[in-house]
Amino acid sequence: MIRSPFPPEWDTSRLSESRREYLDAGFSFGEILDRVQAEFLVIGTKIRCYGTPARGEPRDALQIVFLIGTSKHACDLLYNAPDGLRGRYWQSPDHGFLATQSLIHSLTPGLVAFAQQNPPMGTGRSGNMSIEDIRCSLAAPSAKLWPRERDDNDEPLLIEQELQVPRWLENEQHVQVNKGMWRRTPTGGELEIKGGIVGADGIEYVPNGKRDRSCQIHRFGFT
Repeated sequence: MIRSPFPPEWDTSRLSESRREYLDAGFSFGEILDRVQAEFLVIGTKIRCYGTPARGEPRDALQIVFLIGTSKHACDLLYNAPDGLRGRYWQSPDHGFLATQSLIHSLTPGLVAFAQQNPPMGTGRSGNMSIEDIRCSLAAPSAKLWPRERDDNDEPLLIEQELQVPRWLENEQHVQVNKGMWRRTPTGGELEIKGGIVGADGIEYVPNGKRDRSCQIHRFGFT
């Protein structure tokens, strides 16, 4: 395993004392995952259609999206602890990818159980998804988990914070989109799990701008 960032590489000194107390406590990714898994509650689910298919790609490919809640404390650890989810992406794109897959895999039974009791319905040109379709979408390599960025009224849910990560600060000059967004942090405990976009034939489709997502987070702390 590549090491977690040292304090000068992941500087929490400007955060409040109460946050530093648990963010600097040395929780491992496995311990943070266990906490999220123990606390999470599914809030809702929906089906999204493939919004920007490239030429030749199907317009009817679908992805499942779950909104889940956990405590603000657990969400902060997941997003901002040195060995949290972003901390794993800091270590390497592969470590971040594997951490994301592990998180989603651990939550999948609860997500599927919710979908069985509350079948998600498609809207607009979206179709419906069977439970097997949902499993396939969640198991896709491009499936991801990230803090919810906007509420139902499209109001931002991320606020400025004082975490300092020199690599991401230095690389801001190279960012083409979402410049400086690594500086923002969730205000609550809501997370989104977005499955991969999967066609009726079971093939996964990944938008061009997301094909190097793991590398983007490794370099810039955001995507």
